[in-house]
This record gives sequence, C-alpha cells and structure tokens, in this order.
Amino acid sequence: MSTISSHQGISDGYLSAALATVTNNRQLDIRSVSPIGTGQMAESYRVVFSEPITHNANSVVVKVPSQSQSSRAASKITRCYELETSFYSSLKSHVWVNAPECLHVWYDAVNDDFVLVLEDIVGSTQGDQIAGASYQQAVSAIDELVKLHAPLWGSKSLGDFTWLPTHSGRTDNGGGELLRSVFPTFAERFEGKISSELLLVGERLVANIEKYNAAFPKIATIAHRDFRLDNLLFTTRDGEIDVKVVDWQTVAALPGVSDLSYFIGASFNVDDRRKFEQDLVSRYSAGLSKNKVVLESNELWSQYRLFSAAGYIMAIVASVLVKQTDRGDLMFAAMANRHGQQMIDLESEKLYV
Repeated sequence: MSTISSHQGISDGYLSAALATVTNNRQLDIRSVSPIGTGQMAESYRVVFSEPITHNANSVVVKVPSQSQSSRAASKITRCYELETSFYSSLKSHVWVNAPECLHVWYDAVNDDFVLVLEDIVGSTQGDQIAGASYQQAVSAIDELVKLHAPLWGSKSLGDFTWLPTHSGRTDNGGGELLRSVFPTFAERFEGKISSELLLVGERLVANIEKYNAAFPKIATIAHRDFRLDNLLFTTRDGEIDVKVVDWQTVAALPGVSDLSYFIGASFNVDDRRKFEQDLVSRYSAGLSKNKVVLESNELWSQYRLFSAAGYIMAIVASVLVKQTDRGDLMFAAMANRHGQQMIDLESEKLYV
C-alpha cells in the first residue's frame, strides 16, 4: 500500500509560501493528499485544498523524491531530479510541447532534493504502458513529439543549456559500463518473462553498445527519452484527444527520432506496431516538414530502425536501478519483448554491428 511522503513539500506552510503569487498570499489548508501515477524514480501526490486556490482549481500535483533508497541512489547516478526541475525552470518555454503548467520548482543540488508543484490535469486519463495505445492516442502523441522536437532541431542554442545531457564519448562510455554491469541481474530476473530469443537480442546489444552509440546521427534536438504511455495524460474534448506530457527526468539533447522509435515500439503489441508504424512515422515526418525541419525519408527510416534499441536499453537499466514493483516488472518485460521484436523486424543490428 502506498504511504504519504513526509517531505516538507507536502505541507500547509510550504505550499502556502510556494503558491503565494497564485493565491495572493493566502494561508492554505490541505484537505487531502493522495498518491497518483506509477512513477518509479519519484513520487507524485494530488493535494486538495479546503478552498480553491484559483477561480477554477482547488488542487495541485506535488512531486517529491522517492521514498525508496534504491530510486534515490539511481537519481544521483542519472541526475533525474536535477534534469526535471531544470526542464521546468529553464527549458519548457523554449519548446511547444504541452506539459503541465509549473507553479513552483525548487532543487537542492547538495542533497539531490526537490519539489515540483504542477497544475492538476483534472479529468485526464493516464496512458497504460502495458495495455498499449489506441491508434488515436498514438496520433495525438506523435503530434506532441513534433512540438517538442521542431523548435530546437539542430539549434546551436542547445549548448546554452549547460545542464542538459548530450551524446558524448565520455557519457556514452559510462552508460556502456552501467549497462554491462546490470544486464546479468536483468536477465536473471526476467528469465521466462522475456523469450530466450529476445534475451539474446539484449545480450548482443549490450556487447555491442559502443558500436550502437557510434552510429548515432549528429543532429540533435530536445528529446524526452522516456516518451511512453505512462508519461502521457489524455483528455478528450469535443471528440479531439489532448495530450499533456509529464516526467521530464531524462530530458537530453539527442536525435529526435529516438523518441519516435521508443514510443511506437513500446506502445503496441507486435501486430499493431507492424500495422501502424509506417503511418505514424510518416505523420511525424510530415509534422517536421510543416515546421521547416528537413529530414530525408530514407534517413528518417534508418534512424527509426536504429533507435528501436532505445526502449530495450531503458528496460534493462531502469528495471534494475529503481525500486522493484509487480507492475514495474510487467512493464519492463513488455518493453523488452516489444522492442526486442521491433529490433528483429527492422533488422536494426545491421546498422551498427
């Protein structure tokens, strides 16, 4: 059973000060706090106040560090808390993607501690990674990827965000060492939950990770790096699906197609992915073109094939580093199975081995 964090960010006093400009310095009284979402690196809570804080809202979402020591340790390795707070404080205004409005952000680098206070997307439905996406949800998500990627595609200003991870030899080598160190634990835990053929795909990927990294395209943009259904909030209005993108803990400067392949590969069972992927890749391409981003179709498809491995890598690393849950294991097994088959179908290994 989930427990409520005792973190300072979830208190009348802290939130009264944090939201003072929104509430005209009113003292807030918390009526209820309830866990939301399925985050494994941090914890999110819906905080409901006794009175509305604005004319149309009496609740916010407060995000604070995980109570799991393994997840806290993983954050220090991956800089998750620093990255998400930095996205909201300095990067969000530079992209067009729909993300929740940030009402307050605080980060303590010494203690790797943070508080995020975000608007509560009332009436939204969180995507379900295990169940998979509908075609309509996927279309809406792809349109959000274009809004994220197009504004800073190949921009020199990416270098202005000095905190933003990039694809470099130093960080890639460290990632390869981490991947090799955790793969045996991953393979043991998921034996029988991932087919033996696909575990071998993962084993070969880990063995050739430096070659995979070397095959990365040079042009980068802002990439979410964990753009999947569990991190999308869907709201239907007038027959149209709106999307809000959350959990910016892995944001980086990387080739945009890495997000595309990651999302499509993780969002469908194998048959549906085979059915929809050409159309969804074409929609992404068309969206980039409308925003004057030129990526030749053959090159886009080659990148899409290469980055089918991105989701498998995430499944290997995250499943071992963060706190273990039953749903988490189901999700990571689904990701590895889906992305492993995606790699086979698209012959992605031919691009780097």
